[in-house]
Amino acid sequence: MAILREITTLEDIKLLVDTFYPKVQEDDLIGPIFNRKIGDRWPEHLEKMFHLWQTILLEVHTCSGSPLPPSKQLPVAK
Repeated sequence: MAILREITTLEDIKLLVDTFYPKVQEDDLIGPIFNRKIGDRWPEHLEKMFHLWQTILLEVHTCSGSPLPPSKQLPVAK
């Protein structure tokens, strides 16, 4: 069982993103959706996720653009 702790650094965010997104890629339900949309641009996408979460969680504004519009276009329903 993993020990939970606060996310306080960019390295913490990278660990979170690098742990979460491989599971997304392999998931039977959402994996095909993300893999079709992102294709071979996963390294670029993960870099964007590092900056997005750094901006949100650490209030270090390294994210540019609007990540929500592309996400809203994914064929996923509640």
